[in-house]
Amino acid sequence: MNGLRRRGLLQRAAAACCALPCVAWPAGSAPRIVMVTWRGPTAVEAGFTEFWKTTALSPRFEMHDAAQDPLRLVQIAREVTAQRPELVYAWGTPCTLGLMGAYSEPHPVIGREIPLVFALVADPVGAGIVASLQAPGRNATGVSHMPPVAAHWQAMRRYGDAQSVAVLYNGSEPNSVANVREWRALAQREGIALHAEAFESGPAGQPVITGVEARIAGLRRRGARWLYLGPDTFVFTHLQRIATGALAAGLRTFASTESQINAAAPVLAGLVSRFSHVGQFAAHKANQLLSGQASVPVETLSRFSLVVRLQTARALGALPPLGLIDHAEFRR
Repeated sequence: MNGLRRRGLLQRAAAACCALPCVAWPAGSAPRIVMVTWRGPTAVEAGFTEFWKTTALSPRFEMHDAAQDPLRLVQIAREVTAQRPELVYAWGTPCTLGLMGAYSEPHPVIGREIPLVFALVADPVGAGIVASLQAPGRNATGVSHMPPVAAHWQAMRRYGDAQSVAVLYNGSEPNSVANVREWRALAQREGIALHAEAFESGPAGQPVITGVEARIAGLRRRGARWLYLGPDTFVFTHLQRIATGALAAGLRTFASTESQINAAAPVLAGLVSRFSHVGQFAAHKANQLLSGQASVPVETLSRFSLVVRLQTARALGALPPLGLIDHAEFRR
């Protein structure tokens, strides 16, 4: 199956699962949805707002950007509590936890009296957001963009040399810690040599990128063949430097999110979900909450795209095997 035909099938599959009928809202009114992003608008929000154009409902959207500032999230949560919109949308684990708190320490209003829909949360259970995917246990639901770590590893394995994997991660980011926990369990089951290391911390406890090239070179000397780029905001912020360092060390990089594989950084490959499709699916979930459905399961998309960057592959001398040609999307 060629890349264009495969992309078309993925788009139709996502549209089929998302374009469901919308419930009627009282005449003359429209629900107000407060949308909170972590580092500015993305294709997820575009997909979320686009969904409603195919329905009879026309929500009013109010956009806020936390700009990666936890204190800003506290202020936004205060405003939401005072203004009482019909629904809150949250991008990513930091925004979701900052707005409605963890399942063990919930916000008194958001995620209770005011429903919340999240998107781009890698591990909602592992991050402590919901009790379970099938029964979230609060007035909230959402969409995870991540296939299981095992699926990522299988894609790396098909590419080749996946028995030794390195992960650099932000130890203060809950979704990153949960992702590494999943990797450790997989490594134990499959006999993978896993080199998982947290970034160094600065004086205030924040992660620092200082010396990352030397650390990457050290991981390669210890036998790592792949550097896994987890769903980590700090990793994405410094992706150019991390991927360039990996390329210089002869270490293959594997993306876990669409933003990583779409960036200009020399990332080799990735198994990712389309952000626009995630947004559409999250809007469908929002529609279910607005209809008064008591418990809406958290889900992920059923299809993912394997993307390979040929320019990086040539630079590494690691062109993909012939067996991937019918299954991957190839880019420069």
